[in-house]
Amino acid sequence: MTSALFTRRAALAGPAALAAAGLAPAFGQAAYPSRPVTLVVTFAAGGGVDTVSRLFADALGRALKDRMVVENRGGGGTVLGTQAVTSAMPDGHTLLAAPTTLVINAAVRPSLPYDWQRDLVPVGLMAKLPFVAVVRPQSPLRGMADLLPASHSRGVLNYASGGVGTVAHLAGELFALKTGAKMQHVPYRGEGPAITDLLNGSLDLTFATLAAVAGQIESGQLRALGMTTAERAPLLKDVPTVQEQGVTPFDVSAWIALMTPARTPPEVVTRLQQALGEVLADTALVDRLTTIGAVAASPTLDTKAFMAREAETWAEVIRQARLSF
Repeated sequence: MTSALFTRRAALAGPAALAAAGLAPAFGQAAYPSRPVTLVVTFAAGGGVDTVSRLFADALGRALKDRMVVENRGGGGTVLGTQAVTSAMPDGHTLLAAPTTLVINAAVRPSLPYDWQRDLVPVGLMAKLPFVAVVRPQSPLRGMADLLPASHSRGVLNYASGGVGTVAHLAGELFALKTGAKMQHVPYRGEGPAITDLLNGSLDLTFATLAAVAGQIESGQLRALGMTTAERAPLLKDVPTVQEQGVTPFDVSAWIALMTPARTPPEVVTRLQQALGEVLADTALVDRLTTIGAVAASPTLDTKAFMAREAETWAEVIRQARLSF
């Protein structure tokens, strides 16, 4: 009884506690996984969530001593991929790289085919992703202050995101709300396709995760207008924040959580938490995330409570902006 109680308490404490304690499930680590694990990413390949999820998939596969394969299921504002996981066999072999959109959708879509708090179990937070507003190098837009007059002279500015209800979508809506700029949202199945259309001139700008566009900014294929976070990004120290350019308050970023279907055996969840704790303690991975513009999550974070707070925060933003999708 004492051992079982200790294991349960350690699991609730988060991935770091499990890794530090060296706990393994009672049935033995060899029992899970029994085959390669699928990590469902709810966006098309090539975006920031996809890039970061693939890094974690590789690292988690090593920690679990089996392969973890990324499966991109974009579309439906992340609903299609999420539903695929909630309806999967709850044995830990189908996992979700859950983006912030998971909790946003609950505030704007009353008839979702799932309830994220009922049908999914958080393993832990993997990473946070700051956003940056970007344009083509040929764009006349030089900073965030140019968006308001440009939108009025042109009638509207078209901006892209990886889907309806994504953080990038809401970042644009929030900017329009605070500045009066006329912004038309154009949703895609992920950041990759949106950036492709931005480069070919079909769009005026996009709000993208830094992880998705850092390389293109560095190479000169894209030009950064402003960071959406409260502080400048270490990778783009010369790029001012939206707040520095006069729009306050403005602090927007996204995150990715590792989740498994409800009714997954507790010992499997424990094993996944242990593996995630090991991964987040890997300084090489943490450094790699930093170099691409992402931030490793704290392994001691109470992910369930964090996600609940995020759901409340974004629901309030949606109410204030009077958004409906």
